[in-house]
Amino acid sequence: MNHTHTQESFPAFGLSLLFKILIATAILYPAYSVESNSTYYIRLVLPNILIVITLVWYLLFCPRQFKAGRAARIFSAVCMITLILYNAVSYYFNGLYGQWYWDQVNYTVGVLFFLFLILCLSGQELKQMNLLRFFFFVTVISTLCCFFMFHKYGLQSLNIRWDAPSRNSQVEMFGIRCSWLFPHKSQYALVLLMSIFLVLRRRRAFSRQWIGWGIFLLLLYGLYICDTMSAFGGLVLGIGGMFLDYLRKKGLRLNKYTLAGGGLLTAAGSAVLFVISRQRNLGTLGARIPIWTKSLRIILENPAGIGQRFGTHFGMQATETLSVDNCHNVFLNHALRFSIPAGILFMILILLIAAYAVYVSRSFFALGSWLGILILMNMDQALNPIQFAYFILLVFFIYLYEPSEQDAPAASGSKDT
Repeated sequence: MNHTHTQESFPAFGLSLLFKILIATAILYPAYSVESNSTYYIRLVLPNILIVITLVWYLLFCPRQFKAGRAARIFSAVCMITLILYNAVSYYFNGLYGQWYWDQVNYTVGVLFFLFLILCLSGQELKQMNLLRFFFFVTVISTLCCFFMFHKYGLQSLNIRWDAPSRNSQVEMFGIRCSWLFPHKSQYALVLLMSIFLVLRRRRAFSRQWIGWGIFLLLLYGLYICDTMSAFGGLVLGIGGMFLDYLRKKGLRLNKYTLAGGGLLTAAGSAVLFVISRQRNLGTLGARIPIWTKSLRIILENPAGIGQRFGTHFGMQATETLSVDNCHNVFLNHALRFSIPAGILFMILILLIAAYAVYVSRSFFALGSWLGILILMNMDQALNPIQFAYFILLVFFIYLYEPSEQDAPAASGSKDT
């Protein structure tokens, strides 16, 4: 009997170990290789390699069965069709013009991993792996390391490239701009913002409230040294959604607590707008409107994409005093690089994930937090193959990680595990 138990538990133990290695790698050591010495051209990404190993382990050693409900299966079918179309279109235009296949490979691995999480693993299995607490633990370690390197050595970012690891110090003319292990500050801001949402969503997972508040403040300071104000706007939207959920739960009764909460949110939103207005021109959304206008014009002139000219032999004069080398928008960047159809399909993939997360959560918090995430993606190059596995893990733990069936009506934003 013990021998049988060992045979049954070994695949589960291996899967749990691989998940923890993947989490630790995505947060602490997202190593990668590049082409042309440019982080616009990411090749192999270590977290994605671990995703493939995890999927192979599951297929070889674990009982294979779908454990999701009808909504997850419908979403997965639609997502898979979109993913196939995205790959077909990307492959076609890359073959003709772009000659850069690695982005579609890295994003495809991430989306397949997301489908694996919602289709093949029950919430109870994931809970037995104790992954949520491990995720918080590694997040705290990474954030503390970031603070130490930033304040002790003036480190702006640490590029974990397999071929040529390097570090960047603070650049005073651009402000603080800490991006830690990622090429751009908005990419680190995105995962920090989502980590804060995770703390808020899973606050009951902490044995003591002060632990949760401590991690919240730690991540909030990390967001501050990123110097990405649109992330703070996204945070206000997420917390505003939580406040609306609270009002809905209490029957929309107004009292001194709800009025105080509404006042604090209004004050926080006003403060964020005030700080942004001191740094940026709100009339042009910090020069984003002229950048997007010029980008759209170039995209329409190059519907098949500009391929490997992007980031190396490409620049555009957005205004008389501002020249940029990208569209400051995740989806416009994708369309400019890989063609308009590839950009549209990539945007649909992200929006499908967002829509499914909001549907499963059924909460204003999910809606508000996703609006904040999408704002950040539309204001800068906030999503990159290097941190896409990290992004997928955060989406799953924030919105879909439940101890029961993941798309059952009970798995709503009112439940915190």
